[in-house]
Order: sequence, then structure tokens, then C-alpha cells
Amino acid sequence: MTERSKSLLTSRHILRFQNASDPQVSPSANEVAWLKTWIDAEDNQYRSTIMVTDLASGQSRKLTHGQASESEPRWSPDGQYIAFLKSDEAPPFESQVAVIGRGPQIHVVSAQGGSSRPLTTLLGGASQIVWSPQGDAIAFTTWVDPDEGLANVDDPQPDLTDPYVRYNQDVMRVKRMRWKMDGVGYLGNYFTHIARVMFNPDAQDLPSPVLLTQGPTDFSGPTFSPDGQHLVVAGNTKPGWENSRKQYIYRIDATREDPGPVEELFGLEEMRSTDLAYSPDGTMLAFCGHNDPALGHYGNQRVWVYSFGEQSARCLTDDIDTTFGDYSRDGDMTVRRGSAGDDGPIWLSDNKGLLVISNQRGTTHLNRLCVRSGELTPLLVGERVLNGFSVAPDDDFAVGLVADAENPGDLYQFPLREGAEQELKRLTHINDEVLNQVALNPAQPFTFESDGEEILGWVVSPPDRKPGERYPILLYNGGGAGGMRTGLLNYQAQFFAANGYVVLHCNARGNHGHGEAFSAVGRGRWGSEDYQDNMRALAAAAEQFDFVDLENKGVYGGSYGGYMTTWTIGHQPDFKAAVAVNLLYDRFSFNGTGDMSFLLDQVEFDRKPPWEWAEKYWERSPMKYVAGIKTPTLVIHAGEDHRCPVDQGEQLFNHLQALQVPSELVRFAQAAHGIREPWHRVLRSDVMLDWFNRHMGC
Repeated sequence: MTERSKSLLTSRHILRFQNASDPQVSPSANEVAWLKTWIDAEDNQYRSTIMVTDLASGQSRKLTHGQASESEPRWSPDGQYIAFLKSDEAPPFESQVAVIGRGPQIHVVSAQGGSSRPLTTLLGGASQIVWSPQGDAIAFTTWVDPDEGLANVDDPQPDLTDPYVRYNQDVMRVKRMRWKMDGVGYLGNYFTHIARVMFNPDAQDLPSPVLLTQGPTDFSGPTFSPDGQHLVVAGNTKPGWENSRKQYIYRIDATREDPGPVEELFGLEEMRSTDLAYSPDGTMLAFCGHNDPALGHYGNQRVWVYSFGEQSARCLTDDIDTTFGDYSRDGDMTVRRGSAGDDGPIWLSDNKGLLVISNQRGTTHLNRLCVRSGELTPLLVGERVLNGFSVAPDDDFAVGLVADAENPGDLYQFPLREGAEQELKRLTHINDEVLNQVALNPAQPFTFESDGEEILGWVVSPPDRKPGERYPILLYNGGGAGGMRTGLLNYQAQFFAANGYVVLHCNARGNHGHGEAFSAVGRGRWGSEDYQDNMRALAAAAEQFDFVDLENKGVYGGSYGGYMTTWTIGHQPDFKAAVAVNLLYDRFSFNGTGDMSFLLDQVEFDRKPPWEWAEKYWERSPMKYVAGIKTPTLVIHAGEDHRCPVDQGEQLFNHLQALQVPSELVRFAQAAHGIREPWHRVLRSDVMLDWFNRHMGC
């Protein structure tokens, strides 16, 4: 199909995109299991199933055939079985606590396919599953009330014939700081704990899981030692842990039959990922994080190795100015959020090296890191993003989820040697049908200078752009901060471009990909260097691209991007239209209402709460500058947004109404921070386009 015969992208095309994610190479190195996710538009649901692809032939088969939502395929050590999580979409459990009776359960199926059988029916569900090296047990996390322990969904429930009980079911008594979580809901007195369930392929009865940790705290990232005797986990058992970003690594006895004490190994001030990796010989443990309490999410995630023999950890990458793990942002064509796969560190079988992902100027690279010398050797580089990967047992190759400016993501096989990008073998073509039918225009990178820094930006222009014509431009502000902006295929940008707009965004200061100092500038200074970089990006785009009409510009963004949108129009009145989505508006009320706002503000405001540094909170609130807003503004907010609660958007809208600024509020009553419901995504695109068209005349 020629470019001319292709159709322009519409708001409903998002319903046709699918995901490939979470690749897992089999122990035999002959196959890879992965997760396929798509949208069921009729039921307004995401569906997913486990796929297995033969690496020699490239042929894929469905491992499971149910209509449930499935995730986390994990091979048994002998390669005979695959464990996974399955949600049967049972009716909501009668509880205000969101994690009760709604979570997925562990199932196991033969690697050849067939019917699966459950291993758990827990009230708190299951997640983060990992096989023991012997294949006789699976460790996992589950939501638990420490006062009650493990419970099953079919255990006796309260007698709802009593009106006192029936009509007070929606009442919650809260006695902790982290009592809600965006995208999950209300947690009540439930915490994530580590449990173990035994696996016997010949057993007929449902096994009884065993709880391994206890107390009013959260644990995550269970990882077995090579001998299967221990698990390492991440958590914090210190008093006041809920008001701390610090994480510790603990070791626990994996064989015990009831909860017991944990052995503290090492702690870091910031661990953005709790993925832990035992060395093959069991003598070391690798993980990522940093130890500067002031930097928080702005600091480089460094690679550390803990020695069990020396009982100490050392940082391998102090002299390498990059952050490790995948922190790419702005590729929004994934049909829903979830694990793209393991982003490291992963041990090589010789115990001498690690595979790690580094963030470099809008791309992510796979590298080999020498444990002894700290030397970093690039393996897979180029203008792409590697979101996650899995390694063959003999270290011969890896399978990874790769995305770029023209493809939102497919699985590729590649060798583990320098120049791997020359030998990429594509395994899936999950979105070829829709990509071949719509006209898209890959993002064009450009650079410009801002206060002596070289800033990287991208523009997406209309695919049917006519020579000599100029088009209105939209400045996009992404979420964060503390991620890395990229040139990945972005659905929202492509949608606006298909309707006659140029879309611009840049990796402004405060984000990763250009070193720690570049990122750390953003700490406590939202609206300063990042705002200047955005304004200079607009000017540079107008200079470098003759199709940009800088006199007709709009701005949009969500979360931190909604903050920046509101900040921008409060300081620069010549924008023709703005759309602020799920924004942060008032730093005072945000501090006491967001699910993790108090942890964010520890970094942004030097651990001082609003009552100790009121002038700084006010200075960094877009509300302070609302009287300067003249730009017609559409406010979009989710009613169940616990990250940036809905009062933030409502305050902005009400203030704009009082100031008689043309404004509207679109409120998605049941949505969370990302507004990920399929048809909500369609409507959101439509109302945003309508707003820009009305006020920018496109």
C-alpha cells in the first residue's frame, strides 16, 4: 500500500493496537514465551494471553485459550511448565479495600499447552512470581492484613443479613500513610508480603501457600538463591518507613513454614526498581539504586554488587555518568501499562559480568558490565529503545522488546556481542496490519542550545504536509519528571499530526539521558530550567523547520506535563489553546492528598513539609500565577486519580471560570491517573482535538 493510499490516523485506531511484552527465553533456548495484549472494544476491556514462539522457525502459538487477563509467564527450571498469573474477572468482592478478592491467581500449564490449573485462590491475589531453582515451589507477593494472615476467596465472609454490617461495608478506618495507591485503589490495612506455594505436577489437591514475612510493612522483588534455601527481597522494616524513600535488601529462609525474621543485608536511599539478581554461584547479589538522599528520582540509578562473603556492597558505576534500567518515556502506543520485561541487571553465567540497560540521549543501550573492573561494553546501541530483555541460559543471545520511531514495539532476537544491532532478528509483527494501513510520520530529531546545554528535541509533522505551507504547533509536556524523553512512536502526537498540527517535545533539563547534573537541575525547580528549555525548543523548531507556524501555538500535557502546561500559560499568554490533563496545581493540597506526594516533596523541598517552607511551596505552585492565564484551557481529570487527585483539576477549572477565561472541565469519573480505559482514550483524544480546533482554527 502506497503512502498516498493509506488513511490518516483517527482516535479509534488506538483500539486496534496490540502489545508484545515480557519475553522469557526457555531453559532449552529454543523458544520464548511472551505476553500478547489487545483491546476488546465491545466489552471495553484489555485482554491478554500467553504466547510461545519457536526461535528457529519464528512460528508462534497460543499457550492458553481463555478469555481471562493473563500475565507474567515464567518457565519452570526444567522447561516442562509455565507458571503465570490469571484474572478471571470475577464480580468485585464486597469490600472497600481494592486489593481484596480482585487480584490474579497463580496458574500452571504444560509448556506444550492445554488446560491450566490454579495453585492459589488467595484473597490478596498474587504477583511477582518466581520459581525455585529446583522447580518444586513458587515464591510471590500477595496483599495481606498482618492481623489476619493469608485468607482464601472462598473463606466465610461477614454476614450481610445484619443491616449494621451490610450498610457499613463502604466504611474504612485508616491508620497508615500509604492507604491508597493510584491504579489500585484503597489499601486499608493490607500490605504486600512474600509467600511460597509448593508445586507437584502429580498432585490433585490445591496446595496451601505459606506466608514467609510478617508485620505492617511492604516487601517486593522475591529472588531465590541458586540453592533454593533463601530468598532476597526489598522492603523497609524501620519505624516510620511509610514516610521514607529508603529501601533495604533482606534475606529470608525460603524453606520455613511460617513467617519469621528477616536478615538485613544492605540499604539504599533510592531504588526505583526492586529487581534483585543473584549471581549464578550464589556469592553475590546485583541491584540498582543510589545513596544520595537529596537526589531521589533525579539521581543516577547505579549498579551495585553485594558480596555475601564480605557482607558489604560496592558500586560498580560511580565513574559512569548515566542511569541504569529503562527510564524512557513518551511511547504511548502500548495498550496498557505493565511489565515490558526485565530491564536488568542480569548476570552472565560466568559470574564475571552483568547485562545492564543504560539511558543515552533519548535511546537505551544494552551493555556488558565487568564486575571486577566496572568497564562498560556496549552491545546493542542505535536509535531505538530496549524496554526489557531475557537471556538464553548459555549467554549466546537475548530476546528483547524493541521500539523506535516507526514501531511501538516488537520482540527481537540478537547475539550478546558488540554490534548486536547488525544482527537483530525480528520475531513478532504484532501491529503490522494497522501500521501498514495508516499514514504516520516518524518524529524528526533536532538539537538546540539552552544555557550552554545541548538539548535534544523532536517534531512530528502532518503526514500529508504540503511544501511551503506552515502548520500550527503544539508543545507537548510529558509526565515525570525524572524520566527520559524519546523519539518513540507516540499515538497522541501522531493523531494531532494527522489532523494538521506539528507536535514538539524535548528532553528538557530535569530528565535523564544527559548525565546526573542535567537531571538534578530539576530538583525543586519545576518551571525554571525545564520551562526555559521548552520555550527555546519552540523558537529553535521555528528556525529549523520551515513548516512551523510559531504565531499559532498550543500546549498540552498530563501529570507533571499538566503542571508544566498550566505553568507555561501562567507565564506566557500568547498560546492560543491549552489542555491540562491530571495535573498538579496546588503544592499545598497536593502534599496531603496524593498517594505518594509526601515522598515526592521530600526530594523537591529538602524534606520540609508545607508548614515549614510555605513560601517555597507557593512559589512552585501554578496556582500562584493563575491570574496571568489568558489562554483558553481545557482541564481533563480522572475522578479516581490518587496520584494527582481530582481536586487539582477542579481547582484550576473553578479559578479559570472565576477569571472568565474560556475553559471547560472533562471529568472521567471512574478512571485513574493514566485514564487507560479503551473508550476513554478515544474520547480524550476527540475532546482535545476539538478544543485545539476551536481555538487554533486548524
